[in-house]
Amino acid sequence: MVVQAYLLLQVQVGKAQNVKKELALYPWVIRIDRVMGPFDLILLVEVEDNREIGERLLKEIQKMREVKSTLTCPII
Repeated sequence: MVVQAYLLLQVQVGKAQNVKKELALYPWVIRIDRVMGPFDLILLVEVEDNREIGERLLKEIQKMREVKSTLTCPII
């Protein structure tokens, strides 16, 4: 079963474009948009199951030192 989710990222000031370029290299990223407000980037991702979101995606994203916080919104 394929699972999609939105990941909202808050990044360090001036680093959104760098983070966007790096995340675009991952095959599970379908779309990335820069936004204004409390978050800087919104990603649409697609993986095999919900567990993969936490065990793989978030670990990879949270390793990036430019990423300050994340919010995961699975699509139902």
